Amino acid sequence: MGQTKKRNYDRYTLEFKQQAVKLANHPKVIAKDIAESLGIHPVMLYRWRMEYKNGELRENKHMKSKQVSPKRLVKRTDPLVEKEAELAKANKRIKELEQALESCTEELDLLKKAKRFFEKTKR
Repeated sequence: MGQTKKRNYDRYTLEFKQQAVKLANHPKVIAKDIAESLGIHPVMLYRWRMEYKNGELRENKHMKSKQVSPKRLVKRTDPLVEKEAELAKANKRIKELEQALESCTEELDLLKKAKRFFEKTKR
C-alpha cells in the first residue's frame, strides 16, 4: 500500500510566527490555547518559541511575504500596552481631580471664615 503525503504544507510568514511567539510568551497564557486559537499544532508553536529563543526563527524560504494594502491594514496593539496607557491616563485624571478638590476645599474654608467674620461685625 502506498503512503499518503500532504503535498501542500501551510507556510507561515515570519511576522505570523513572531506574533504567535509573543502571544505564547505572556505570563498567564497557556501556549496550547494560543496554538489552538491560531489553528496550528502546539508542537509547532513550541518549536517556534525555541527557535525564537535561540535566534533561529526565520521565514520559510518558499513563502512569499504578503503585502497588505494600506486600506486594509489594521493596527493591533498589545493589550498589556493598551491597559498601561489607560491606567496612566486614569492616574493623570485622578491627580487633576485631587488638585481641584483641594482648591475647592481651600475656597470653602475661606468662605466659612469670611462668613464668621462678617457675622461678628454685624453685632
